[in-house]
Amino acid sequence: MPPTAKATAHGPESNPDDLLIGGALSLGLRLKPADVSAFRIYREEILRWSERMNLTALTTPAQVVQQGFLDSLVCGALVPRGAQRVLDVGSGAGFPAIPIALIRPDLQFILVEPTRKKVTFLKHVTRQLQLTHVHIRPGRLEEFLGDKTMRDTFDVALARAVAPLPESGRKVRPFLRPQGVFLAQVGSGVTAGGSARRLTCSGFENVGEAEVPPEFGKPGRRIVALRKTTTP
Repeated sequence: MPPTAKATAHGPESNPDDLLIGGALSLGLRLKPADVSAFRIYREEILRWSERMNLTALTTPAQVVQQGFLDSLVCGALVPRGAQRVLDVGSGAGFPAIPIALIRPDLQFILVEPTRKKVTFLKHVTRQLQLTHVHIRPGRLEEFLGDKTMRDTFDVALARAVAPLPESGRKVRPFLRPQGVFLAQVGSGVTAGGSARRLTCSGFENVGEAEVPPEFGKPGRRIVALRKTTTP
């Protein structure tokens, strides 16, 4: 028999695969059966590992799909054409990089994560999903400032509310190539306009914002797009 919806405090909950497929379609993404299967494996691994470690605050399949996968895919839609290398800072459970990587095998991803247990999870899940274009770098971002393979080489930097926006921008800027784009996922409590204006004095120009549909997660979430300028 097909899975049935179950009641929650927020109303009927759809099958998580259906939530993913429908949400992706609303973004103009038509997922293949193999994509849906990969996202299912990823979702199940997140929930399994979360039972024994502090991996993510998302605790149900629907939350993982909406606030993890779909939230990340909104960010992925803003990756500029022609981008090749993507840096993800403080990856945690892999958001937003791994959901984007599942549908963008043409991009090379470097995920920087300082927590050893989360690094173990990221290495495990990228092996299981055969994401050979995703590479995990244990440590804090500032530890790689002297690495010539990292500095000034990334077309895109991602950060999912790992620090206040101005602080995140200052950290990722040395790793972006000229005209590289920083896509910062911020919550409803962040005054993105003021934070972005402060970053324009630190070597960025604000090139726009995108709102995350409220049905994908917490209302008020959005993505701030900032382009690296030639002068700090």
